[in-house]
Amino acid sequence: MLTRILRSFAVVGLAAIGLTGCASGTMVAKFGPLPGGATLMTLVVSENVDVVRQECAEVGVFGRVLGCQSSQQIRHPNGVLPLRAVKIVRYAERLPSAATFEIDAHELCHVVAALQLIDDPCHVGNDGVLQAHGAGSGGAAMPRLR
Repeated sequence: MLTRILRSFAVVGLAAIGLTGCASGTMVAKFGPLPGGATLMTLVVSENVDVVRQECAEVGVFGRVLGCQSSQQIRHPNGVLPLRAVKIVRYAERLPSAATFEIDAHELCHVVAALQLIDDPCHVGNDGVLQAHGAGSGGAAMPRLR
């Protein structure tokens, strides 16, 4: 009886390990809030090729897609100049740390802003301070993003 119970727990445990071993993650960051609820730059990084394909479906690329970029025209706050919100999607064999991912997304936001004639909105909502959990140490001030 005890052996049967232990065997059942072992089977359940192995099944749980197998299921979590196949799990993959996806990280999404949005920087540069704009009027009307849009964001200037969105970065999606995933270990799951199917997620990348789904996110890239709007681009119309077929086959083994490992990344894409898309943009959409949105209304510029001054109503005169053209403005594009950019989404970058890429596959990763391993996800970066939360801090590394946030820094990448933040710096990409600056690139997208610099290539358009707008005031850089990439520090709005974060005051240029790294928000990723664990990026600081022992209660020290969080590192600044530039």
